[in-house]
Amino acid sequence: MKHKFLHRISILSIVALLGTVPCFGQKFLALERYGKAKNINIPIGTVITYQLRGAQGWYTAEIVDLNFKDTLVIFPKISIPLKEISALRYDKNWAKAVGTSLRLFGISWSGIALVGTLTDKNPTTHYEWSDAIVSGSAYLTGFLLPKILKHKIVELGKRKRLRIMDTRPFDR
Repeated sequence: MKHKFLHRISILSIVALLGTVPCFGQKFLALERYGKAKNINIPIGTVITYQLRGAQGWYTAEIVDLNFKDTLVIFPKISIPLKEISALRYDKNWAKAVGTSLRLFGISWSGIALVGTLTDKNPTTHYEWSDAIVSGSAYLTGFLLPKILKHKIVELGKRKRLRIMDTRPFDR
């Protein structure tokens, strides 16, 4: 019984000591979406593609720092007020991966049909138009899919907004 008590005391002592170690927070951009409990966190050091209010083009830069007090996003060459960012753009990597898989499927279908026709020693089987149609449509879909679905654009407004979050201790 005494052994269990000492064991619990030693565990509580370790937990208490770990609680005195300084905890470090972080600064990040939080993309809040209406109706979603979980935010998308964008930490410092992330390269983002953004659009400014009233501008037509897109800019790509790495977030160097975030100024919580003045709500500034600091990039290597410029600091931009957070309210001036009107949209974010993300690459859709899944479309590129699915497109590659579809192109490989199209080539493989045609290759297997051609090899099967040449090696089965059956004069009634041959490479058919249906094989070419399946191969061509899969390859064409795989080629066009990443071109059509290249980017996802997140418009900031009433339902989506960016906030600067600073979770560091108060002795800044």
